Amino acid sequence: MAEKESDVIEHLLSLEHEASSLLVDAQTTADKRVSEARARADEAYKKQYGELLSKADVELKSESDKITKNHEAAFSAYQNRISASEKDVPAFNALLDKLFFAE
Repeated sequence: MAEKESDVIEHLLSLEHEASSLLVDAQTTADKRVSEARARADEAYKKQYGELLSKADVELKSESDKITKNHEAAFSAYQNRISASEKDVPAFNALLDKLFFAE
């Protein structure tokens, strides 16, 4: 009977060892799948991030060019208005005399 119990214990230990081996294999497989999924997700993220960054760069350049063009046009119009305005030299000289030489 002791031999029968020993056989049962050996069988149970064998089953426990097999279960442990299966658990290690399952954990290894799960870790590999998680790692692969993480790599795919990181790759997809980087791709989408790059696309969004490129789109934002194009929009930024477009808006910057538009603002620069509007600024140059407004500044040119201002310069033209200033250049076209009449200069009243006698009135300017009178103002300077009044400001600097008034007693």
